[in-house]
Amino acid sequence: MLRIALLSGEDLASIPVAELSDVRALKQRLHQEHGLPPRFRQRLLHEGMNLGDAFQLDLPMDLEIVILAFSEVSFSQRKELGDAAREGVGTEVEALLQLPLDPNEDTSYTFKPLQLAAMRGHVEVARLLLEAGADKDFTDRMGFTALMRAASAGRTEVLRFLLEAGAQTDLRNDDGFTALMLACQHGHCHTARVLLAAGAEHTLTNTFGRTALMLASESGNAEVVRVLLEEGTDKDFSSQNGSTALMWAAKAGHAEVVELLLSADAQKDLKNKMGFSAVDLAADHGHFEILQLLLDAGAQNTLLEDSSAQSAEGSPPAVA
Repeated sequence: MLRIALLSGEDLASIPVAELSDVRALKQRLHQEHGLPPRFRQRLLHEGMNLGDAFQLDLPMDLEIVILAFSEVSFSQRKELGDAAREGVGTEVEALLQLPLDPNEDTSYTFKPLQLAAMRGHVEVARLLLEAGADKDFTDRMGFTALMRAASAGRTEVLRFLLEAGAQTDLRNDDGFTALMLACQHGHCHTARVLLAAGAEHTLTNTFGRTALMLASESGNAEVVRVLLEEGTDKDFSSQNGSTALMWAAKAGHAEVVELLLSADAQKDLKNKMGFSAVDLAADHGHFEILQLLLDAGAQNTLLEDSSAQSAEGSPPAVA
């Protein structure tokens, strides 16, 4: 039996030796079952000797536990932690957390260590930081969480890990973007699928009234558009200026996206608050292939209507 006591002599726990492998496992159990801080702040002593996390626990013994406060952090240590998290050097992150450093400490990059690990896709470093108590939903100066940073960069595995750890899916940054919107805008199809499977809401709008579908459509990310349409997102929802996903795609010149939206029966003749339809926007921006796609799909030729109206008012018709 392993008997663990506080320095005061008060008994804390008694655990059968057979249930543990090493000191790391014991510290993790004390954290999970007895409410102690994470293992990085625990020190287990046997006859006054500090036992390292890899020390094998294969015999009964009496242990004393010491809980450490976080160390004061120098600029160089903040830089080291940021560099190690950014570059994915797990051994160095482990060593710094063992000092113990606060995992929520600012780094020289102005990002938290977890955000740096997330944007570079370092799952094991993210795992260490969360084990040490990193705030998985902390927002940086632009309102981005670690999940948003991972989504923006298409770091699907670390994003999946953060979701499994309980990161909130639909938090918004300062411009109202969610992780899903960022993944869709940057064309990270697999990342978007993982977020949707985790329950991310695809109907939310950002500060400018734009949905994930609109962002993907304007950016020309056809596979993401396909995923969102399969999810049943509202293809005809309009942004603050009245533009739909079809209008954004037509204006930006993304023929494949326009074809996808037309195949999904997106409404072709809606107009934005300026009175422009997808046909108008395609023509105005010189996207004649898209103009033809729209007309072939039965979109109303508002260009002819405009010409007729101008002629009736005494103005010369617009030249095609």
